[in-house]
Amino acid sequence: MWRGIAIIYASKEDIADKLKEALRKDYPVYVFKYSEANFEYIWKCYDAIIFTMALSGAVRTICNYAKSKDVDPAVIVIDDSGRYVIPILGAHWGANDLALLISKLLDAEAIITTASENFGVTSVEEFSRKLFCKILNVKEIVKVTSALLRGEKVCVQGLEKIPEEVKGYVIGEECKYKVVLVEKEPERYEENTVYLKPYKLAIGIGSKIETDPDVIRKGILETLSKLNLPLNRVKIISSIREKVKIVADELGIAFRLVTRDEIETFNDECLSPQSEKLKEIGLKGVAEVSALIAGGNGAKLLLRKITYNNEITIAIAGFE
Repeated sequence: MWRGIAIIYASKEDIADKLKEALRKDYPVYVFKYSEANFEYIWKCYDAIIFTMALSGAVRTICNYAKSKDVDPAVIVIDDSGRYVIPILGAHWGANDLALLISKLLDAEAIITTASENFGVTSVEEFSRKLFCKILNVKEIVKVTSALLRGEKVCVQGLEKIPEEVKGYVIGEECKYKVVLVEKEPERYEENTVYLKPYKLAIGIGSKIETDPDVIRKGILETLSKLNLPLNRVKIISSIREKVKIVADELGIAFRLVTRDEIETFNDECLSPQSEKLKEIGLKGVAEVSALIAGGNGAKLLLRKITYNNEITIAIAGFE
């Protein structure tokens, strides 16, 4: 799942619009014109960027912002003819998966060049992203990935079941190379081992006044199901609507009521643009702000607001 996808077009707005319509059913997507785009904001606030333009122009643009593979967004280029979908940054951090999805939506060809995908194994980075985890020791990734490419099995500890789409890993302790899920940072890092720390989750909810709590409950559970996230990862549910507490109580999760004043004094430059409805009622946001406030200092958006049943908005923040 993507926290937010930015589509940037130079001249072919039709491809950008077509892609937005195809993706927006499941993902938060925003379109920007290249000549008007604030690249510093987009680079910082979206975890996937899709350029619909010449490859060379996209490369020149991102050279000004790229820093490190564990903090940069995934970047993809679609040529102006819509024939090729090319991941150019963050291949193992989601760009390959997104490129393959886009190629199906546009009936285009994805150009995948990374070894893991060509050898049919899942990179450590992609594994971590699917589990909504933070990688604690990025430098060990290359050793574990090399083992996967050699055909060695990599043991996973701290996880009951490996997702079906993840290849090359087994549950166990006997491998030389491992991926270990931990609740807190270990005092000592073992060699040949990548440590993953699952984010705790805060869910923010925006809703219409008349929305039935049952719709809210279904929206939360269906969203978690799509993300393959268990309910026990959710530590708090938050909203400006008191009725959401009914749902939180039913699910056995703590509730945090957010006030209008808290929303108005909250600042985060990466909040999604206001909808027309929010502009009418004078609020900068509800779901995303509620999730971030509930997550506390250091919380980060893992899922920008999405709409469920045209009645509620759901956002998810992660915190440690």
